[in-house]
Amino acid sequence: MYNFSVPMPYTIEDIDRILDINSQVHKSAITSMYACVPRGCEVFTGFEQSRNFSFKDVSWNYWKSLIEYTLNKNCEFIYLLNSPRPLDIDPSDIPEKLEKLELLLTELRKLGVKKLRVATGQLMTYIAKHYSDFEILASTSLEYKTIWEYQNFISFHPEVKQIVPSHDVNKNFKLLLHLRKRYPDIELELMVNEGCLQGCPNRMLHEYISIDGKIFFNNDICLSGVYATSFCNQILTRYPIQSLVIGTHIFPWDVDKYAKIGINNFKLVGRDGYNSNFNYYLEGYRMYLKGIDNVKNIESYPLAGFTHHLQNNSVLEQLTVKDYKKYLPDIKHFIKKGHLCSNICAIECKYCYKCAEKIQKAYQKKQKEQSKKMIPICIKS
Repeated sequence: MYNFSVPMPYTIEDIDRILDINSQVHKSAITSMYACVPRGCEVFTGFEQSRNFSFKDVSWNYWKSLIEYTLNKNCEFIYLLNSPRPLDIDPSDIPEKLEKLELLLTELRKLGVKKLRVATGQLMTYIAKHYSDFEILASTSLEYKTIWEYQNFISFHPEVKQIVPSHDVNKNFKLLLHLRKRYPDIELELMVNEGCLQGCPNRMLHEYISIDGKIFFNNDICLSGVYATSFCNQILTRYPIQSLVIGTHIFPWDVDKYAKIGINNFKLVGRDGYNSNFNYYLEGYRMYLKGIDNVKNIESYPLAGFTHHLQNNSVLEQLTVKDYKKYLPDIKHFIKKGHLCSNICAIECKYCYKCAEKIQKAYQKKQKEQSKKMIPICIKS
């Protein structure tokens, strides 16, 4: 069985809709949900990554009811204290944050919540020292990509029970296998559908952005949170097929390859899109898990539907699983050579780029065939 973690929806009705997916699939199950309260909530600590955009109901009683409901449905809940910002030890600020942390953890403890997703080492150590009854899960926001980083991190933080590696290493099977073998008691969870630009130099900056990130100062993009995504968005828009093909997202039909090296826990992202298009994500999660059961279940679904940051692209929406899956890079290539990608991609190896060219040619051919079928309508005056 493959275990999936998904963002907790903002209503009880939508929680039910998400969990109903479990009744439609056989090889996978949604076993946990994750979230944090929105800014403005009385238990918001400031250690959260402020990506809960539901401001209609900010009271703790509202969010408590959703968490209680999730737990009562036999689904785990993980609270996110995953801002990657180092702790600002400001005497005028930190006491209030720690008081809020005390309040939050007291409330979570009452509900039976035991798992916290944390992104900074300082906070991990502090919680382990003062609130040892909580389990610490390491956030992917750490962005560690080498065995040295993981070895030292685990040595520094023996309290960590789970790691979500940087999605840049999703296809580094040698690193993942070594982590699995060396640390059998630490759970590994892989983020499967982010679709973020591989090797983005602005990723940490993007993760630092709070709710206020889209505010411009002096109408200057350099003085705005939009700066973080202004470069990658241009690349994704200009080269959509290439971005899809060289990305490190994990397609449903490849999940079993990770199970073979002992990884059975996976994470679906998309919480910052819930307010605007929850139904899109609901369908994407459903199709992802149905695709694990049998790829025939998803033949008409677009490849981009399995990625968060590549959705709504007019080109990628036309690339269905049935017609274009055969051109994608074979996961066997990465099982054998994925550990080399960070050193030789686009220099010594252009395997994925050649796959992208094949898709581009097939797409263009199909466009020409469709244009020929279009018969112009002549209207006589």
